[in-house]
Amino acid sequence: MYIEYYIIENLLINYIIISCTSILIKRHTNEKKKWIGAFLGTIYSVAYLYPTLGVLFTLPFKLIIMTFIILTSFTYKDKKEFIRISLVFYLVNVFICGSTYFIIYFTGIEHMKISFLIVCTYISCELLKYIYRDIKNLKYIKDIKKTIDINLLGKHFTCEALVDSGNLLKDPLGNNEVIIVKSRALKGIISEELVEYNYENMDVFKVQNIISSSDEILSSRVRLIPYKHAGSNSSSIILGIKADYIEIDKNKISNVVIGLSNFDDSEYDAILNPNILQGI
Repeated sequence: MYIEYYIIENLLINYIIISCTSILIKRHTNEKKKWIGAFLGTIYSVAYLYPTLGVLFTLPFKLIIMTFIILTSFTYKDKKEFIRISLVFYLVNVFICGSTYFIIYFTGIEHMKISFLIVCTYISCELLKYIYRDIKNLKYIKDIKKTIDINLLGKHFTCEALVDSGNLLKDPLGNNEVIIVKSRALKGIISEELVEYNYENMDVFKVQNIISSSDEILSSRVRLIPYKHAGSNSSSIILGIKADYIEIDKNKISNVVIGLSNFDDSEYDAILNPNILQGI
């Protein structure tokens, strides 16, 4: 029974580490690749139980195994990006392992209490995300345009987006960056009613009506993004829909919310949060 708990524990921890790395590098990684990478890491962890396989835990072999896990779990376009992904992956491992064992040592709870160890790993991952974002200063970004491909509800569309340093909106539920998109640009992806809807002066009651009239898949992705108008203390709400992922400069980025708007500009169809471009 011990070996079963050990395998489950390592599988979940490896999955959390890979997911955390994916979030920090802002790269879309499908679930299958994450689980395959986690499974490979688990096999390596099981080998630790057999003293005759001690050679696998020398530094050269550790680097080889971790490189193989990275190659399996993530996609990259060049050597520079692979090195950056590797460094973040090593950082996540060192930080999570160090902080997890510190928590265990500080609390005095035994190592093999599986649920506690997994919770410690998750907490360490969340802490690392905040630290990483704080130490990585956002560079000043002038108003530029980017061509982005937005994948939403299994469909996709390409549009021109303005990178605006004034758009630092985040979804309070998942802390995901928000892209403001013209509702008319989503014609054929969302219902005609939502395309033509007036998104000015949104409130909770309007959003509730939209959710109740939408199908289950769409309604489960609805997010409420609060914001304040410049020079005003009054707050408003933007109706958001969580995207499958977006693609910028051939980089797939997960955890992005599409905020629907009626803004009128012929030169671009979306306003991009500059935080999304970090790491690209």
